Amino acid sequence: MMKRISTLLLTIALAQTAATAQEINPYWIDYGNEPVLIQQNNNGSSQTLKFVAYKDDMLVAELEGGVGEVSLPVSESMVQSLRLDNSAMPEINRMINSGNFTGALTLLRPKAYPLIKFHAVPESFTQLHVPVRTLIDTLIQAKEFNEAYDLLNRIELDKVGLKYSESAIALMNAYLAEGDFDAAANMTKIIPVDGQYAVNIRPIVDAADALRAAGKYEAVIPLYRQIETVVPDDVKKNVQMWLAYSLVLADRVDEATPMIDALEEPEPNERLFSLYKLLQGSRAHSSGDYGRALDLLTRGFVRAQTSYVWVPEMLYLIGDCYARSEDNLAARNVWTEIVILYPESPWAQSAEGSLAKLPKPQPSE
Repeated sequence: MMKRISTLLLTIALAQTAATAQEINPYWIDYGNEPVLIQQNNNGSSQTLKFVAYKDDMLVAELEGGVGEVSLPVSESMVQSLRLDNSAMPEINRMINSGNFTGALTLLRPKAYPLIKFHAVPESFTQLHVPVRTLIDTLIQAKEFNEAYDLLNRIELDKVGLKYSESAIALMNAYLAEGDFDAAANMTKIIPVDGQYAVNIRPIVDAADALRAAGKYEAVIPLYRQIETVVPDDVKKNVQMWLAYSLVLADRVDEATPMIDALEEPEPNERLFSLYKLLQGSRAHSSGDYGRALDLLTRGFVRAQTSYVWVPEMLYLIGDCYARSEDNLAARNVWTEIVILYPESPWAQSAEGSLAKLPKPQPSE
């Protein structure tokens, strides 16, 4: 009896799992495992092959009648001999350019989904990659973010060309623009940063700034730990400071303190001096020593240039120190400066929220 109940529960669980997967992306169930018909031309003769998989750098084709499979090594000459039917792409592109994303996606899905299982095929096979990338980019434009995220998770981004990373970064930035910071943080986990993908570090660091401003410190910490292992030595100190700073903001001061103490203080004329003071000031602020925090942050601010990315963040903390010392006029002036000078910074939104909480200014102010 118990065995029958366990079997029943397992069946229900599997059915629920399948239902959930279908709710997430029913198009994969409909099209993802479909074979792909590709015409191969050899010395004037042609044959249509039914490709079903890509394994060990080999394209796997099903033999006529389904009696077996044959694996074909992918080479430049072979790619040149393959022809994929992309006759619908001009119409799809016309729809995209006119803003008809729904129509374009209707044509793209049955065409591009079967191709995703071949995403590791060399980039020279552009006929295959263009429909897949077009599908992902169109989904982002249409704000079909869940579907785009699902597809990007099915692609090994560290084994494909950088254009796929560009699509992943576009989705990450779209999540940030929508205020979906948890989803943006999840995107940073799948975007590669090693080797040729080092160009992805800059947009990920930019995303980290937005995530910090949104209070997603625990999401930023592993991000910086990952970046620290791959950046050149000349920028490693910068990343270590941001890592330590994020630990402070996450109330993990005990972890941050050895890192801060191990860092050598830059000279006042160096770019990282003000960032170092932000790091020290944030630690003092976290411990409730707002007077010392204000002194450290102000010393860093006077040495900073307005173009430094951490200046809005530094100003926000300076304003908070004033507010906690009940100097509301000074706090209002500093936070207003952020809103005026850095309107595109996520810290401008934080400043506006804090300004709204300040007591109304008295006539004497």
